[in-house]
Amino acid sequence: MRKLTREHVIFAMDKNNPTVLTIDSGERVLLETEDCFSHQIVSDDMVLGVGFDHSRINPATGPIFVSNCLPGDVLEVNIEKIGVDSQGVVELYPGWGPLGDKVKKAETKIVPIQNGRAIFNQFSIPINPMVGVIGVAPSGEAVPCGSPGPHGGNMDTADIVAGSRIYLPVFVPGAKLALGDLHAIMGDGEVCGTGVEIRGEVTIKINVLKDILLTHPILENEENYFLINSAPTLEEAIQINTEKVVEFIKENNGLSWNQSYMLAGIATDLKISQIVNPLKTVRTRISKRIITRPWPI
Repeated sequence: MRKLTREHVIFAMDKNNPTVLTIDSGERVLLETEDCFSHQIVSDDMVLGVGFDHSRINPATGPIFVSNCLPGDVLEVNIEKIGVDSQGVVELYPGWGPLGDKVKKAETKIVPIQNGRAIFNQFSIPINPMVGVIGVAPSGEAVPCGSPGPHGGNMDTADIVAGSRIYLPVFVPGAKLALGDLHAIMGDGEVCGTGVEIRGEVTIKINVLKDILLTHPILENEENYFLINSAPTLEEAIQINTEKVVEFIKENNGLSWNQSYMLAGIATDLKISQIVNPLKTVRTRISKRIITRPWPI
């Protein structure tokens, strides 16, 4: 198994980023990841503000160049294991989240991780380690790691956990995959602007898939597919996502568009991934029980 340490980070998904590791399809990689603040906040008395380097937010470890991976292919990333550090951080900052106008100054909360639980004051909450940022290089302009899009990026989707597989469309030779921004736990929406931001390690297995048309990220676990879309507003993201969901059901069931829309209405779940990044992200859970042709084939 190959390894990338956390000093190999990027702050934008960019086709011009120099490769730090080249692998073949089917290889495993262990990536050390930095927290979203580049480990600049490690105690309750440290906050975003004077002296904080905002250019170092949302680092992603990579990029990884995958041999024989070309534009138009699909990169399948199997997330096999996620390990997290012994403490994480939750941060409030003026303007962050839907109630950001009520936050008058930055505040930090260090959250210890003990025996698989996050300790927040008197509350002991089971952790659910997840990957906040995972993506490939876009074909055009660079995209900051803090923003999501068709390439993946900062989707902050709570179902990107160990045991899941994320499928990403490939836009440049080698794909140039990078990931980071782990959360020990994060609620859907990430409404305060952060989850429990934390350092960690992620073990992945990467496969290149040929002859599959994909325009946006798709997540899969044992029981479900999740179609993920981002847009400038939540309403736009929902519109795009619903169109993709109905088409997915139609293509993989042989139903009419009308019947596929009906089935989406009664048997899928629209979820908000995050509402705090430059683009808003939603996902729809589609149970494999209502899909007759497995995807991808």
